[in-house]
This record gives sequence, C-alpha cells and structure tokens, in this order.
Amino acid sequence: MARAELDVGELLLKLIARETGEISKVDYHPQKPSFNHDSVIGETHLERATPESQGVCSAFFAELIKKLGDDKDSNIHKIMFLRHGKIIADCAYGPYDMDMWHVSYSMCKSIVGMAIGILIDEGELTLDEKLSDIFSTKMSPFGFLRKNVTVKHLLNMSSGVEFSEAGALSGNDWRKGFLEASFKFDPGTSFEYNSMNTYMLSAIITEKTGLSCFDYCRQKIFEPMGIYRIFWESCPQSITKGGWGLFIRMEDMAKLGQLYLQHGMWDGRQIVPESWVKESTSWQIQTEREGNNHYGYQLWINDDREGSYAFNGMLGQNVFVYPDIDMVVVTNGGNKEVFQTSKMALTIRDYMKNKIEVSDRALTENSAAYRALLSVCQIEEGRNTVFVPLAGGWRNKRPSMTLGSTYRKTYHFLNRKEAVRKNDKVLVKKCLDLIDGRTYNLEDMGAGIFPILMQVVHNNFTDGIHKLGFRRDEHGDFYIDIYEGIEKYPLKCAFNGSRHTDRINMHGEIYEISISSICTTDEYGRFVIRNEIAFLEEACTRIINIYMQRCENGLFTAPEKIEIRMSETPGTAMLFEAIGNMAPDAFSGLQGKLASALFKGGIKEAIIHAVRNTIQPVITGVLSVPDYPVIDEKDISANVNGPVDEESSDYKDRED
Repeated sequence: MARAELDVGELLLKLIARETGEISKVDYHPQKPSFNHDSVIGETHLERATPESQGVCSAFFAELIKKLGDDKDSNIHKIMFLRHGKIIADCAYGPYDMDMWHVSYSMCKSIVGMAIGILIDEGELTLDEKLSDIFSTKMSPFGFLRKNVTVKHLLNMSSGVEFSEAGALSGNDWRKGFLEASFKFDPGTSFEYNSMNTYMLSAIITEKTGLSCFDYCRQKIFEPMGIYRIFWESCPQSITKGGWGLFIRMEDMAKLGQLYLQHGMWDGRQIVPESWVKESTSWQIQTEREGNNHYGYQLWINDDREGSYAFNGMLGQNVFVYPDIDMVVVTNGGNKEVFQTSKMALTIRDYMKNKIEVSDRALTENSAAYRALLSVCQIEEGRNTVFVPLAGGWRNKRPSMTLGSTYRKTYHFLNRKEAVRKNDKVLVKKCLDLIDGRTYNLEDMGAGIFPILMQVVHNNFTDGIHKLGFRRDEHGDFYIDIYEGIEKYPLKCAFNGSRHTDRINMHGEIYEISISSICTTDEYGRFVIRNEIAFLEEACTRIINIYMQRCENGLFTAPEKIEIRMSETPGTAMLFEAIGNMAPDAFSGLQGKLASALFKGGIKEAIIHAVRNTIQPVITGVLSVPDYPVIDEKDISANVNGPVDEESSDYKDRED
C-alpha cells in the first residue's frame, strides 16, 4: 500500500476515534480571507437580456429552475444561463447569494489547463517536455528513472503516478511525493483521474515563471477579464493547489465558459490561444466512464450536444458549454455525487440535450412568461411573491395566476409533519425558558461546527465542541452558544421560517453561514430545537438537533441532560471510499490493533458504522449548573394535543 494511502487510513482512524486539533500531517496556516461583498475597481459584469431577445422561451427556464428547486435530491445552490454572452436567467436558491464566491473544487482544473496553454504559446513549455527535465534539480537520484511523464500526460490524466489526492493528507512536500512515487501503469496508456496531476501543472507554472499559478492566472486571465474577487489556496510550500481550493463567483465562472465559446477571445484580446481552445476541447483520451467517455485537457468532453464539454468540480460545481447553440450553463451545489452523475447535473443535461428549443432570431417578447420566470426565481430565493405558473408545461406558454406561498425550501431537511404547530408557541416559549441561561458540558468532545468534509479539504480540523449554552439577549432573540476549543460561536436561532446570516472564525479563516431553526417534537414526545447551518461559500451544511427529555412524572423541567444529534451533507461517500484503501497490517501500535479488530473476519461493516457515527454523532450534554424550574404538563397539554384558539381569554392569559 502506498504511504499516502496509509496516511489517509491513519487520519480516518483518528476521525473515528474523535481526535481533535492538529491531527493531519500537513501543517496548517490560515489562508482564506473573508469575502468582500462590494464590487471592486476593474471588476466587470456580463450584460443581461430577456431569454426571448436571445431566442429562448422564458418558460423553459421557469420550468427547469422550479424542477431543480422542488427536487430535494438536487440540492442546488445557484444556476446561471448565458446565450450569446448575455445572462438570460439565473437563480440563487435560498439561502445562497448569487454575488458571493463559492468553492469550486475540481472546476478550477480547467483554469490551470488554460494557463498551461498560455505558457506553451509563450514558448516557455512544450507538451512533450518531461517532468524529469523540468524538476531535475528537485528529484532524488531514484526519481522517475523507470518512466517518463510528460506535460501532456498530466493534462489528459494519464500519468499513471500512484501519488493521488491522498497525497494532500500525507505531508507538506507534495511535489516530492509525486516525483518519487511508483506507477500504476505506463504513462499515456490509460486514464485515471488524479488531482495531483493538476497540482504538478501548477508547480510547473511556478518552476517556469517564478509566479504561483494563482498570480500567473491573475495576470494572464483573471484581471484582463475583470475577475478580481477570487481566491486560490496553496499547499504548505506555497504552490497553488491547482486541482482544488479556488473560491470564485458564479458570474466569473460563466465568463470563463464564455471565454472558451469565443475561442479564447475577450473584449478584443486573445486571452487563451485559439489553437489551444480547440485542442483542449477535443478528445484526448477515452475515460471508460459512462456518460463522460472522453477527456480533453483538464476538462470533460460530453455527449449532450455536438461539441459540448464541461469544467466540472465535485458536488455540483459545473460550467457546461454548448457551442452549437452558443450557450453556457453554470451551477453550484451540494450534491452527494462526485462527478457529473448527480441528479442535478443529469436533469440539466437532459433539458439542454432533449428539451430546449432555440432560435437564431429573437422571439416575440412574452411579458407574462418572463414575469413567471422572475416569480419562480423569487420564490426559490426565499421571497414571497405572486406566482405565475405555466399550465401544461413550458411549451404551453399560457400563464394562469395563483397566490404565492412562503419559501418551502427553508425546511429542506425537516419532516414538517413532526413540526410543532404555530399555535404551540406557548410550549415553545416555556421550553426555551427552561434552558435559558443554562450551559451543558458535552461528554464527547470530538465533533465540530465544521462538517468533516470541510475539515479535510481545508486541513482545518476542529478542536472539539465541549459545551453548549442557551440564552436570550436583551431583544428577546434566542442564542445557542457553541464552545469549541477556545472559541465561542454565538448562533442566533432564526425561527418562523426566517434565516440569520453570520460569520464564524475557524482558526483565522472567516466563513459566512446562514442559520435556520425550528422547534419540533419527535416520536417520543421530546422537545427538539433543530438548527440547519448552511456554509454559504461551501457545498456543505451542518445540522444540529438538540433534544430535551420529558420527565417520567409528566413534568417538563430544565433537563439534567440533553441529547445532541449532528449530521452533515454531503460528503459521506468519500469517507466510505477511503475505507477501501485501508489494510490493518499497515498500521502499528494501538492503531494497528484497532484496525485489526475492525477488520477481523473480513467484516468492514464495523468501520462503516464507525464512520457513520463520526459523521452523525449522538452526544450527551450534562447540565453544568443544576437549576430546575418545573412546568406542569397539564399547563401545556392543550397546546400539544390540539390547536389553540388565539382569540380565547385562556390563550391570552397564558401569553401574558
């Protein structure tokens, strides 16, 4: 087993054991800045137009946007459509913001491919140049003696080098790890997707220019295109990660797709050589992957339409390019699937392949259909409005008016049948009063406010939540104070379908979050405060459910113990995949004994169960300051068992 895979297994065991702090072998230092919400000097924006003016019906986009929003499995965050270089439809599904940058994951590989094309055009590099020549001074005497890996092999994912994504968890010198790694197959003979191929392309740019890949792209691509609010993480040796780590705004993602549609030309300036655009979007290697059979240079060749291709990042970060109809479709999401096989992606690709109708000429403006499109977008964004649905599908184009409704996706992760009714606000108030001003020490301190996927990707691991506090402020707002390490995160609960936006500082990196809360009861009659924390710049969401036990004597009291159940979405599939790379004989000491015990008899279900418990932990909190006011159950039974007449004197007395 490769050393990097052993390190992944070791990290997985530490996560299962609920270890916290600096558990990675990669040195951490804060990188990501807080997002600047203000447009900056030099930033440019794409022109907007109605769909009809660009030859497409508004109703088509209204139907697709609504379909994606109604399907909870899509978990889409944002979508944007361009035709002829103009934005003709876009939607940020609440609580996400169209203007805010979003993690791109592997989508940024395609930008590294653009930069390599520019470097080749400048005469600083060739496709056939060998890594053994480029990094000759940095290689050990035994590095790459058996095989020759070229720039082209990196571009089309055929290097065969065994040092893969796992290498990003194995130590600080990723370049050395790649150059000294063994091979799975002869370079150029097979396709294997490997993000470290892209990392090495980034390292080549630094070796040739003296600039980081991020700075080189800033000079050659981003700033000439008016892209300024952007950030790219680097490795511990200050080499841009290349294959991941980029935060970019949706409109700027769309610009990059449009740049390729325009053969590398932008505002009269050739940014990427036209010949490189043609070569990189042509079939370079067969992938043997269903739905994505071919790969170009750092991008996927699709069969949706003639000449179509995609810049793809895991979990729903996509730039779909359709040259035959001069369109670009851009998405951000929190899908469960890694590549373009998510329900969200397949729905979009199906609509673009089989359902869209386009005209080379402008269509007659349809104000009713356009208003319906805007209405759909407003509802998905979380704003109430009069909704104008299109009866019989988008081709019918006959609008009929109906009243709008509140934003349904606020309770995306809830079973609304279990939710406490609005009329039960007496119960809600009194139960919240019971824990107001109280704190609970957690018996298990391995969980964090950061989802595990974010911890691993950003090498920013939790110090462990050790205490929860509950309080109302002077305005009557209810807060849950999360004590993690030496930090205190005051989370303002946003009840009644609202959301609260805030920032958290995780070891020097600022992340924006949106919180939605609801009070409910479970099947055992326990009172539950359910909190959904969406990381607005990420694909991840953290769910924290807090359960208050009902006493056996029929009274609700400030509980001596509370139960906290946490979950996250997405990300479990990647940890389960890591299990397949583990072998118990590869570990020593206590970890080896644990691994052997888990693998004994060839049963991996124990590990899967442990991973699931790591991602979805159940934690007990013990009251740190005993204080037990009592509420008689009969005082609230009317509210639990039936609706309350808010006009009755009894209700008003209890409200007072």
